[in-house]
Amino acid sequence: MPFMDLIKKAIFEEEPRAQQPANPAPAPAAGRAPQPASASKYVPMTGRDNQFYARLAKQTDLSAVPELAKIEQYAAPLAPVITDKSLRYKAALATAQSQGGLTKDAILKGFDTLLKLLDSSASTFNKQTDEVGKTEVEAKIGQISDMNEAIQQKQKEITDLQQQVKSMQAQAEVSRAKLQEAKGNFAAALERRRVEIQQQRKEFETILE
Repeated sequence: MPFMDLIKKAIFEEEPRAQQPANPAPAPAAGRAPQPASASKYVPMTGRDNQFYARLAKQTDLSAVPELAKIEQYAAPLAPVITDKSLRYKAALATAQSQGGLTKDAILKGFDTLLKLLDSSASTFNKQTDEVGKTEVEAKIGQISDMNEAIQQKQKEITDLQQQVKSMQAQAEVSRAKLQEAKGNFAAALERRRVEIQQQRKEFETILE
């Protein structure tokens, strides 16, 4: 899986649950030459770095460099006979040197080549994480900024509405007070006029006797 897919998977997928360690592989049958050791054998893969490590291990496997693949080719058949790793690889180098011209310097340069491949993978990974950062992080930060501005605008609108509510409440109180005053004035005028009419009635009643 390309680094870009692994990066996006690491961002969007939930952290996987820890798995139980697998049962150890059975020992190879007697007389059968073991396969060349894979780089993944040296570092246990646990957690989310599994997929990144598997990708790096595949890109920098010993088989990726002809000189390293060749020394493994000569060393593998000797494993059942020479159990000591140092002696086994020295014997393999002697055979490879006499038959194929392989040298110690070429083998060490092969590991330098693997390190360069690893650095190249790191450069590719960093470039792709920058790209994902622009699309998945910086873009979201921009959206967050836009939403914050929208929130501030809404808050301003709410503040303006609250001010309008306070102003209208004050106006309503003034109108209520004036209405009460008008009711009081009308009641007083009504009573005054009632008294006047009653007095005039009595006056006319006396005049017309």
